[in-house]
Amino acid sequence: MTRKKRPEFPSDVKRKVMERAGNRCERCGIDFDEGFTGEFHHIIPAVFGSDNTEDNCSLLCCNCHHVAPNLRSKEELLIYKHYFLRFASFKEAAQHYGVDNKFDLHVKVALDIAKKSKKKF
Repeated sequence: MTRKKRPEFPSDVKRKVMERAGNRCERCGIDFDEGFTGEFHHIIPAVFGSDNTEDNCSLLCCNCHHVAPNLRSKEELLIYKHYFLRFASFKEAAQHYGVDNKFDLHVKVALDIAKKSKKKF
């Protein structure tokens, strides 16, 4: 059984993501030099119905890409952008929110997102 190759991001999407990221890892902030541009991560994989758009792409260093979660829904995408790209680890995020398990962390993050979205209206 051969493994299907995952779809590539188009060059215009890669360019926009690199500009958005400032040629840095969007998670840990490490600068990429001219010979290294990072890895483009499908936040929601194609097997879960994603696309190759800018919103579904993160520019990550190889270490962050290795630990990046593969999400299954648009709801998880909000948590990803608020949690994974903000904190270096689960432990750091859990300490910030004062919790000790992933369920409580996701609840706190979801409440934080809801509170911030209400302020916009």
